[in-house]
Amino acid sequence: PQPTAQSTAELTSPNPIAFRDDFDGSLLAGWTWTREDSDNWSLSTTPGSLQINVGPGHVHDETGSNLLLRSAPAGDFQIETKITFAPAANFQLAGLIIFESSSNHIQGSRAFCEGGFNCVGDGIYLDYYKNGELVMPNFPQPFTASATLYFRLIRNGTQYTMQSSEDGVNWILRGGHESDLNPLQVGLSTGQNTAGLIPALFDYFEISAIK
Repeated sequence: PQPTAQSTAELTSPNPIAFRDDFDGSLLAGWTWTREDSDNWSLSTTPGSLQINVGPGHVHDETGSNLLLRSAPAGDFQIETKITFAPAANFQLAGLIIFESSSNHIQGSRAFCEGGFNCVGDGIYLDYYKNGELVMPNFPQPFTASATLYFRLIRNGTQYTMQSSEDGVNWILRGGHESDLNPLQVGLSTGQNTAGLIPALFDYFEISAIK
C-alpha cells in the first residue's frame, strides 16, 4: 500500500520534548562527534543551522566522517529534524540515525541513488543494518518537491518507523522494521558521497518520549 498523509496525533502521541538543539551558535552539551572533520561542519556558515558538508564513507564500515551522536533515552521515543539538502549524485545521504554500533543501526535519510536495485533517484530511504548487512526493504520513495524536508525516526518497542513531512504538521509513514536493536545513541548522519562535497543543513534536532 502507498503511504498516506496523517496528522501528528494519528501517528504518535509524544510527551513534551525531552531535548532540543536549535543549533544557534554552539552545540548543546552531550553531543559527540565520531570521526570529526572540523573543516566540514559549521554553525556559522548558515546561522541558525548546523551545516555538514557531506563527504564520502559509510557508517557501517566506519569510513564516514562527522557522525554526530548523543545518548538515547530509555523506553520509546522519536527523534526529529528539518533538513535542507538537494542530493544529486550517488549516494549522497543526510538524515537521522538510531545507533547501537557501526554494524547495527537504522538511518532515515534524504538521499540519491540511481542505476541500481531499489534506487529512485532523489528520494527518501530507510537503511537498517543488522550485523553489518543491509536489511531489505529500504522503502525507497522519490521526493523532489522541495530541498527542505522534515524527518522522524520512531522507536516503539521493537518497531522502528520513519516518517516525513513537507510542513512539519502532516506526516507520512514511509516504512519500518522490527528489530532487536539496542538503541544506545541517536543523532545525525551524512555520507556516502561519490561526487563533490555538498552541504546538508539541519535546522534543529529534538527527542520526545512516546506515550
